[in-house]
Formats: sequence, structure tokens, C-alpha cells
Amino acid sequence: MPTSLIRSRLLTTVAFGALLGLTAIPDTSALAAAQPVVQSPSEASRPTYQNTALDAVAQAGIALQHQQGRKALDQVERAEVALLNLEEIKRDPHLTDALRHVEAARAAVNANDLAAAEQQLAAVSQDLTIAFAPKTAPATMHIAVGAPVYDPSGKEIGPIVSLVFDPHDRVESVVVSVGDYLGSGEKYVAVPSPDIKSDHNRLTLAQSKNQLQQAQNYWGADGSVGSSPPPRQ
Repeated sequence: MPTSLIRSRLLTTVAFGALLGLTAIPDTSALAAAQPVVQSPSEASRPTYQNTALDAVAQAGIALQHQQGRKALDQVERAEVALLNLEEIKRDPHLTDALRHVEAARAAVNANDLAAAEQQLAAVSQDLTIAFAPKTAPATMHIAVGAPVYDPSGKEIGPIVSLVFDPHDRVESVVVSVGDYLGSGEKYVAVPSPDIKSDHNRLTLAQSKNQLQQAQNYWGADGSVGSSPPPRQ
């Protein structure tokens, strides 16, 4: 489907943004009785769309790893809506590339070619890392989706799978994959951004992998987002 047609269809979907969690509608009795009035995408809403896009791409990738095509497709479409809103706020060639790869990922999932869909989502993550790079961290920090994180002894904990922006469009926390823990399944832990340090061009944490594996999973079983920080030493 041409991108222009997708844009038209998905921007129409934004009219139901309250259901998707993408659009802020004032909670007043007057609006409750009237037809919802959706705000146009604005610069102030950029962190919300960035978080949604990154979160959806990460969850789509995880779903594909578990051969969950339907769940992956839902997350791909969620990412697509967020990226279209971001592009309305500010034109960026990297966002345009990300949208192209998202469209290709959706087509691959529909064709049941999950390996190809994973490749396209990896390209989306790279595009978004570049598009959001000026806001992610100081130049010395290289915080990016896919970057490995190490413990104090130099052992790899796992890769960064997503970033979370605060209302001021700064990276508030990073979501790190920390592997399985005692048969409980994969763990993804939200780590406060200030806890990430740069050591000889490596991203490091004071916590060990074992400590992080005992923290609450960032994503619930239903894909909802958790909030408990990892344990500190």
C-alpha cells in the first residue's frame, strides 16, 4: 500500500487516540458529553510519540522472536501511527526511512515472513536512534537501542532494547534485556539514565546481571509497562 494512503488511513485513526494512549484529551464533564476534540500533533507531544514508537518497535521485535505474528502486527501498526504523528511535527529523513521500514515490516508479517520483519524492525531502530540522537545523551555516552551494557567486571549484561523520554524530551531511562531468570522467562529492566556510565567507550552499570534479573519486568505479560526501578547496590 502506498505510504500516502497509509498516512491518510492512520492519521484518521488518531481520532481515536484516547484508546491508543497517543492523544491527550482534557478530562472535563463538558467533553465527556460531547464528541472528543483531538489536538493536532505538537512539539510538546513529541516525547509521547517517541516513547510510543520505540516501545512498539521493541515489543514487536520481542513478539517476532516468539513467533507471535498477530501481536507483532498490532505493535507495528502502533509504531506506524506514532511515527506518522512525529513526521507531522517535524520532517526528518530518518523518520521517513523508519516509516518505509515499518511498512515493509508490516507487509512481511502479513506474508508470514517473520525473519524479514525482524530485519526491517532492526532498520527502524537504527533510523530512530539517529533521528532521536541529539536528545538521547551527551556525545560521550552513545546510548542507543542495540548498544550492549556491561557490569563493573566487564561482563556483558545485555543490549538496550528501548529508551524512555521524559516530558522535557530527555532520556529518562533505558530498557535493558537481562536474559532469563530461574525459568521465569525473559526479563527487561528499566534502568534510570543517570545510572548508565561511560567507561572506555562502554556503557556500564553498577549492578550485576543477577541483581537486574531479580528486578520487576518492565513489560507485563499483556505488554503493559511496569514502573519499578532495578535494585541498587
